[in-house]
Amino acid sequence: SCSSFPIWAKVGILLLLTISWFSPVILKLIRHYNLLEGVTYAIVAKTAYFMLGLVFILVILLILRDILWFAIYYISNNQDLNPDNVHLINRNNIITIILSAMIAFYGVYEANKVPNVIEHTIENAKIKRDTKVVVASDLHIDMATPLWQIKQVVDLINKQKPDYVLLVGDIIDDNPDKLDNKLEELKKIEAKKVYLSFGNHEHYNNYPAWMIKFIKLGFEVLYNTGEAVADTGLFVSGVPDMYSVKPNFDKALYYAKDGDYKILMSHSPALAKELEKGQYDLTVSGHTHGGQIYPFHHIVKSANDFISGMYDVNGNKLYITRGAGYWGPPMRLFAPSDITVFNFKGVEND
Repeated sequence: SCSSFPIWAKVGILLLLTISWFSPVILKLIRHYNLLEGVTYAIVAKTAYFMLGLVFILVILLILRDILWFAIYYISNNQDLNPDNVHLINRNNIITIILSAMIAFYGVYEANKVPNVIEHTIENAKIKRDTKVVVASDLHIDMATPLWQIKQVVDLINKQKPDYVLLVGDIIDDNPDKLDNKLEELKKIEAKKVYLSFGNHEHYNNYPAWMIKFIKLGFEVLYNTGEAVADTGLFVSGVPDMYSVKPNFDKALYYAKDGDYKILMSHSPALAKELEKGQYDLTVSGHTHGGQIYPFHHIVKSANDFISGMYDVNGNKLYITRGAGYWGPPMRLFAPSDITVFNFKGVEND
C-alpha cells in the first residue's frame, strides 16, 4: 500500500502471487481432469512450480530485508533510510525481486545438474564378499519430467558399476498409465538386481498398480519383505512409507539369519526411532530432500528429526540421501541432489 505502483500493477502482482502459491492444487486439478498433456503440460507445470519457488524465495527475502532495514533505521536514526520513503520502497522492491529471480535461477541449475556421488565404506565381519551398492531416492518422475533428466540419473548410477541398486521410494509421482516411456529409461539401470521400496508418493498414485509396473520392469519390490542378497552376507528388506502403511518388521525379517548384515529400506527416516537396538545394521532412507530449498531445511528437520547424511539412532546406523530429483519447485538451494555408493567389505574376526 506504501508503494507508488499503480493499482492495476498491484492487483496483477497479487493475482500472480496467489496463483503461484496455489499452483500444486491447480496442477492436481489439471491432471485429474486431463486438461493438459504432453509437452504443453510439462511447460505449464514447470513454469507454475518455478513461480511457486520464486514466490517462496521472494517472501523470505522480503522478511529478512524488512527486519534488517528497520533495525538499521532505528539504530542509526538516519532519515535517508526511513521505511516510509516511497521512492526507497520502490527501489528496494525492484532490487529484491531481481535478487529473488537470480537465486531462483541458480536453484534451477542446482536442481537439474548431475547429482553428487557420495561414497561410504562399511567394513563388517558379517559381510562375506565385497559388494558395491548404490542408493538413490526421490526422483519424483511425473508427466513433466524430461527424459534427459531420468537418463542423467540412470547413466550416473551405471557409471558407478554397482552390484546392486536400492531405490528408496518416491521414484514416481504420477499415475501408472502416464509414464510408460519414462519407465523404459528407468529400466536401463545396470545391476545384478534392483531393489525398490515405496514412499508416500507411490501410495498417492495407485500403489498396487505401481507394484505390478515395477515388477514387470524386473525390479524386486520389497513391501514388508526381504531377502538374502546372493552370497554377500547382506540381507535387504524394505517396508512401505510409515505414514502410508504400518510397517511389518516380522515379515520383512522373516528370512533373515542372525549372521546377516541387515539393511532396511525405509523411505521415511523417522522410522529409525522405532527400531530396537541391533534390529538392523543399516537403515537407508530418503524423503527429506535435504530440505531442498533453504531455509526450508529447518522445517524439514523439525518434522523428521533428521535431514541428511549418517546418524546413529539407538545404536543403529541411519543414512539419509538427499535424493536424485526434487518435488514441486524445480530448484535446490544448499541441498544438492545425490546418489550414494556403499562399498561393503568383510573383515576378519579378531
